[in-house]
Amino acid sequence: MTRIDPGGTVQRRVVDAAQQSDRRLWEDLAARAVGAVVPYRAAPGIAVYHVSVDDHVVIAAEQDLAGPLLDLVTAVMALGGAG
Repeated sequence: MTRIDPGGTVQRRVVDAAQQSDRRLWEDLAARAVGAVVPYRAAPGIAVYHVSVDDHVVIAAEQDLAGPLLDLVTAVMALGGAG
Protein backbone atom coordinates (compact mmCIF):
# COMPACT_ATOMS: atom_id res chain seq x y z
CA MET A 1 0.00 0.00 0.00
CA THR A 2 1.17 3.48 -0.80
CA ARG A 3 -0.16 6.70 0.75
CA ILE A 4 0.65 9.92 -1.02
CA ASP A 5 0.13 13.00 1.13
CA PRO A 6 -0.99 16.31 -0.38
CA GLY A 7 2.55 17.64 0.07
CA GLY A 8 4.03 14.75 -1.89
CA THR A 9 5.28 12.65 1.03
CA VAL A 10 5.04 8.96 0.19
CA GLN A 11 4.52 6.24 2.80
CA ARG A 12 4.66 2.57 1.88
CA ARG A 13 3.50 -0.29 4.06
CA VAL A 14 3.41 -3.99 3.28
CA VAL A 15 1.80 -7.01 4.90
CA ASP A 16 2.64 -10.45 3.54
CA ALA A 17 -0.46 -12.38 4.58
CA ALA A 18 1.26 -15.73 3.95
CA GLN A 19 3.75 -14.91 6.71
CA GLN A 20 1.12 -13.93 9.29
CA SER A 21 -0.24 -16.23 12.00
CA ASP A 22 -3.70 -14.80 11.28
CA ARG A 23 -3.28 -15.25 7.53
CA ARG A 24 -6.95 -16.03 6.86
CA LEU A 25 -8.11 -12.79 8.50
CA TRP A 26 -5.73 -10.73 6.34
CA GLU A 27 -6.74 -12.60 3.19
CA ASP A 28 -10.46 -12.20 3.91
CA LEU A 29 -10.08 -8.50 4.66
CA ALA A 30 -8.00 -7.94 1.52
CA ALA A 31 -10.53 -9.80 -0.65
CA ARG A 32 -13.44 -7.76 0.72
CA ALA A 33 -11.50 -4.51 0.31
CA VAL A 34 -10.65 -5.00 -3.36
CA GLY A 35 -14.17 -6.27 -4.03
CA ALA A 36 -15.64 -2.95 -2.92
CA VAL A 37 -15.90 -0.54 -5.83
CA VAL A 38 -14.74 2.93 -4.84
CA PRO A 39 -14.82 5.80 -7.34
CA TYR A 40 -11.53 7.63 -7.62
CA ARG A 41 -12.31 11.25 -6.77
CA ALA A 42 -9.06 13.03 -6.03
CA ALA A 43 -9.34 16.47 -4.50
CA PRO A 44 -6.71 19.10 -3.69
CA GLY A 45 -5.29 18.71 -0.20
CA ILE A 46 -6.44 15.09 0.22
CA ALA A 47 -4.17 12.03 0.56
CA VAL A 48 -4.43 9.33 -2.11
CA TYR A 49 -4.03 5.59 -1.46
CA HIS A 50 -2.78 3.00 -3.94
CA VAL A 51 -3.77 -0.42 -2.60
CA SER A 52 -2.43 -3.52 -4.34
CA VAL A 53 -3.65 -7.01 -3.47
CA ASP A 54 -2.23 -9.69 -5.76
CA ASP A 55 -3.27 -8.51 -9.25
CA HIS A 56 -5.96 -6.13 -8.01
CA VAL A 57 -5.31 -2.42 -7.59
CA VAL A 58 -7.56 0.14 -5.92
CA ILE A 59 -6.82 3.86 -6.02
CA ALA A 60 -8.87 5.94 -3.61
CA ALA A 61 -8.79 9.40 -2.13
CA GLU A 62 -8.78 9.50 1.65
CA GLN A 63 -12.31 10.92 1.88
CA ASP A 64 -13.65 7.92 -0.07
CA LEU A 65 -12.24 5.21 2.20
CA ALA A 66 -15.07 3.28 3.82
CA GLY A 67 -16.04 -0.21 4.92
CA PRO A 68 -13.54 -3.01 4.26
CA LEU A 69 -11.23 -0.72 2.28
CA LEU A 70 -10.94 1.64 5.24
CA ASP A 71 -10.39 -1.33 7.55
CA LEU A 72 -7.60 -2.68 5.34
CA VAL A 73 -5.91 0.71 4.96
CA THR A 74 -6.06 1.31 8.71
CA ALA A 75 -4.67 -2.16 9.53
CA VAL A 76 -1.85 -2.06 6.98
CA MET A 77 -0.79 1.47 7.91
CA ALA A 78 -0.74 0.52 11.60
CA LEU A 79 0.74 -2.99 11.40
CA GLY A 80 2.53 -3.22 8.07
CA GLY A 81 6.24 -3.02 7.58
CA ALA A 82 8.00 -0.44 5.46
CA GLY A 83 7.74 -1.43 1.83
